[in-house]
Amino acid sequence: MNVAIIGSNGMLSMALTKYFCAQPDTMVDVYGLDAPKGYECTNFYQTNLLKDKLDYDKLVKTDVIVYASGAGVQAALKTDSSLMYALNVNVPVEMTIMLKKHGYKGTYVSFGSYMEIGLNDVDGKAFDEDDVICSPLPVTNDYALSKRLYGRYMKDLIADYTHLHFILPNMFSEDDLKPGTRLVPYVLKYLQDYKAGRPTETPSFSAGTQTRQYITLEEVMVVLSKALDKHIASGIYCIGGGEFFSIRNLIERLFKLYDVPCKDEYFGKEVRRDGDIKSLRINGEKLKRAIGFLPNQTIENIFKIMY
Repeated sequence: MNVAIIGSNGMLSMALTKYFCAQPDTMVDVYGLDAPKGYECTNFYQTNLLKDKLDYDKLVKTDVIVYASGAGVQAALKTDSSLMYALNVNVPVEMTIMLKKHGYKGTYVSFGSYMEIGLNDVDGKAFDEDDVICSPLPVTNDYALSKRLYGRYMKDLIADYTHLHFILPNMFSEDDLKPGTRLVPYVLKYLQDYKAGRPTETPSFSAGTQTRQYITLEEVMVVLSKALDKHIASGIYCIGGGEFFSIRNLIERLFKLYDVPCKDEYFGKEVRRDGDIKSLRINGEKLKRAIGFLPNQTIENIFKIMY
């Protein structure tokens, strides 16, 4: 099988490349701005998606094309809004059009976010594909709006090739074992330093009232593998499953796993861009019917190796 990954060194693009490279008889081409760091691929093509033209004569010969580039996933990085719309909307839309023009017959895969749901004050509602893609609820930022615009386009895309658009919840990954700007790495760095007796700063979290759904990046690879093996129909699919709880509950469970006291004073110090969204949860029943699987890992199972 020949696979093309559009994007390099992002959490998702790295995981996809590593996964496909580990499969037998699989060639993986990566297109991105920077060469792969800490992982390998069959071929790397340095590409500025905002300036360079992709070689579609080469791309259409691949069995699977995965668009895993994008901007604005991490709120802490304060990505320019113009870059978000360029990479989250303009570039992938242009790619789907060019693939049609070049007669592509394989499978094109892209990803959305449950941030597209928008502002809501419901408690525990699981939103299905139409609820997310066609949501009338206002979004809180340009990242969510750019993903929503692209998702609505993918819902109505007509093409001769198979096109799968997966809506993702929050994901844990092996990168969460390393320091970083994302919540889990931040918490784990504090806990590891605390247990090792190293100097620490008092943790600073938001109120943590928002409820989110969490799955593992490894489970996303399982979903994609099953979807490709079963040749599921083109369309939008929510990757539901996993666990659903408040951000504060996530933090408290990680502290408990390390047997470190979690104090009330740690919460309510930070203001997040998505703080007005009560529930971030998606319904994966459509996907489960198609592939017979949904993520099911728990926090304790995911991080038990660390304590």
